[in-house]
This record gives sequence, C-alpha cells and structure tokens, in this order.
Amino acid sequence: MKRVLLGCVIFGLGLAIGGVGGWVGGKRQMAAAESPGLSPGQRPPAFTASDLNGIEQRLDRYQGKVLVLHFWATWCPFCRGEIEELKTLQTEWARQGVAVLTVNLDEDLPTVQEFVKSQGLPYPVISDRRVGLLLGQQYDVRGIPVTYIIGRDGRVVLRFNGQADLVEAVKTALQAPSPSAA
Repeated sequence: MKRVLLGCVIFGLGLAIGGVGGWVGGKRQMAAAESPGLSPGQRPPAFTASDLNGIEQRLDRYQGKVLVLHFWATWCPFCRGEIEELKTLQTEWARQGVAVLTVNLDEDLPTVQEFVKSQGLPYPVISDRRVGLLLGQQYDVRGIPVTYIIGRDGRVVLRFNGQADLVEAVKTALQAPSPSAA
C-alpha cells in the first residue's frame, strides 16, 4: 500500500513539475517567435534577390499577402508534381492575396531558364546558385521540395518537406487574422 501511495505522490509531482516546465517552455517559445527563424510563428530570414527576369524580389514585398515560398529543382519528380498546383495558386488565388515565389536549387542556369520557359511558369523564379545567397541553406533546405507558407503578417504559418496539399495550406493561412486585425 505504501508503494502505491509513494508511486502516486511521485507521479503527481512529475505532473506538477512537467506542467510548470511546459508553461515556462511556452514562455520561451513566445519569445523565440519574435526572433528570425523557420518555425511556425517566426519571421523567416529576409532576403533580396533578382529573379530570372531580373526583377528584384524581397521577402518584405509580400507583406500583407500569403506567400508560398517553394524550393525546388528541375530534375526532381516531386517538384514537377507540384507545378500545376503552384500555377493555380499564382493565377487563380492572386485576387485573394496569394503569391508564389520559387527558389530553384539547380546548378545549371540555362537548364533552369529553358525549363521555366517550356513549362510556362507564371510565378517568379530565383536561381539560388545565380544570386549567390544560398537561400536553400538560409532556409534549412536539406531535401526537395520544401515549401514555406508565410502569412500576411510575414511569419511562417507552415513548412512542408516533400509534396503537400498547397491549396489546403493556403486556405489555412488565409483564415488567419490579418495583421491589422491582430
């Protein structure tokens, strides 16, 4: 009987300490959301880079919109599988405040340019190797595709490693309160 009672006391203390630890951890997480990072709620690293058309792309340019920031390569079959969904988001969802910006991780610029032209990609494409910023490294891309959904407030809403239902992810981001309402 004493063992059972002692076990209950230890279990209760563990719950109490764990609850306080979780609360403290929650405080730390809220503070971390104010610093740059790649987790939901954090502001991703800022960048400025020219796309394949020579147009300057800046992350803060998309403030107030839901941004689909997509890292890909021409040789990746999973990346190719998301092209139609990305095209749809760029063309049919723009009126709802959605934009698509992609970062190609191929090394051969002529291959990227030809692929973009042949596929008729309607969204801006940054060649990571061309701009020398290594955005893939800044955004912790270790495999492709990787997609960040960045909310209207400029914070990461979702991150996907691999293929994802990007339309559903954008719907989720659009339901989040706008910066002026927060």
